[in-house]
Amino acid sequence: MGAEIDGVDNTTSEEMVSWAGTPTQLARVRIETSELTAEAAVPASQTHRLLTTVLDTLVVLGAVLGPALTLQVVPATFPAGATAGTIAGQLAMLALVARSVHRQGKPGPPTD
Repeated sequence: MGAEIDGVDNTTSEEMVSWAGTPTQLARVRIETSELTAEAAVPASQTHRLLTTVLDTLVVLGAVLGPALTLQVVPATFPAGATAGTIAGQLAMLALVARSVHRQGKPGPPTD
């Protein structure tokens, strides 16, 4: 899986070149896998919102798929407490990553 993020750079030109080679002022995100290709383009001023939406989507997918995949690969003889701890750890890491990224995007001091 590859991810490519293009944003407005600090060059003197206000125009960007799209993947097709034509000038644009859009920020683009493209995610490609062997089965799926997804691309989104938004005005450069909305890049933060686009990336936040991508992050939120990945967190939701991780919260659903992480525990499901863990339950599939854990042998039946594995202690239930260790399995629950592994799943709790996965969910806690996802929550910490999402919280830290959301906090970085807000101006001002932290509310904690």
